Amino acid sequence: MIGAAIGAGLGLAGSIFGGNKAGKQRRKMNQYLNTQDAENTAYYNANALSDYTQRADTQNLMKQLRDNLSKNNKRSENMAVVTGATPEQQAVAKEQSNKAISDTFSNIGAMGQQWKDQVTNRYLNRRENIANQRMGMMGQKAQSYENLMNTGLNLLGGSVGNIVEGLF
Repeated sequence: MIGAAIGAGLGLAGSIFGGNKAGKQRRKMNQYLNTQDAENTAYYNANALSDYTQRADTQNLMKQLRDNLSKNNKRSENMAVVTGATPEQQAVAKEQSNKAISDTFSNIGAMGQQWKDQVTNRYLNRRENIANQRMGMMGQKAQSYENLMNTGLNLLGGSVGNIVEGLF
């Protein structure tokens, strides 16, 4: 009878110790997931909500456009003086420059939207991954509680059975 009580006590102590250690690990995992979630949100805010025209690649593209147009306009003006181009011919050259500017800014807008879409997709994928990990942790926690309940019931049943056997 004393052996059954000692066995039950050891089983209970082991369950409490294991549950305590598992709880600490779950808290660490949850803190890590909170950190990942915060970093993911900061990444999204910094990239998807930012002004894409201020990115280095966009700035470089606009600088190259300005430089090339400046050279072309200067060359066209010099040619116009030498060849005696009419004002209409000069207007056509300027119209071509304006079209190049318009096309470039249209492309920059499309590139910016693609960038924001990629950032948003990456953010959503990471967010879903974090949610799945949290759901997995909750499922494991529920399973652990069920195992603890079953272990407790088995110990209780065994102890009661041993006590009853000791009485008769």
